[in-house]
Amino acid sequence: MKVVLKVLTVLAGLHLAMSALSANANGPTKGPILRPDARYEERTVIAKSAIPGSGNGLFAKVKFKAGDVIGELGGELVDEPDMLNPSAYLAGLPDCAFTQISPYRYIDSKDHGGHVSRINFAPSLINGKETGFQNSRIERICTSPWVIFVATRDIEPGEEMFASYGPDYGYGRFMNQPHIRDYFCGLAKVDCSQKWDWEP
Repeated sequence: MKVVLKVLTVLAGLHLAMSALSANANGPTKGPILRPDARYEERTVIAKSAIPGSGNGLFAKVKFKAGDVIGELGGELVDEPDMLNPSAYLAGLPDCAFTQISPYRYIDSKDHGGHVSRINFAPSLINGKETGFQNSRIERICTSPWVIFVATRDIEPGEEMFASYGPDYGYGRFMNQPHIRDYFCGLAKVDCSQKWDWEP
């Protein structure tokens, strides 16, 4: 089965404990749409990912230096998850945003997520060895747009961007596939024939 991993799914896992939330009988209250700054969108391009079966990924069109903002996460503000029709693109906003945009606590980036919604996951460790795959990170800030992606090292034009989806994301359906294991182990030059451990 073709799996398309989107970083927004991960963001939802960072601070969502969906089993502990109750659904509003009328569904979530939807709010304004936050649109990513077009200047950032022009610095990246969405194209076929190098990860087998992962669909599209995000690639640099220009050189990024460590600490540069790669892009902003856009989407529609909502006050709670839709328990009847949960979105795989739901992101928890930082606590410091709540007083400014109450009652909204999440952003649903399914339709307006921007280019950074295509940043794929890659493990930071494989069998205890650092991979160096991750060249970007999620950063939640206390001013709009609330969620941005930042380069963790210099990124060259044409390079695909990878990030961690955080410790709470359900990676198993993706990372347990043999072709995904073989791809990452080969890229990291790690023998995974007897052992396959990794960390986000």
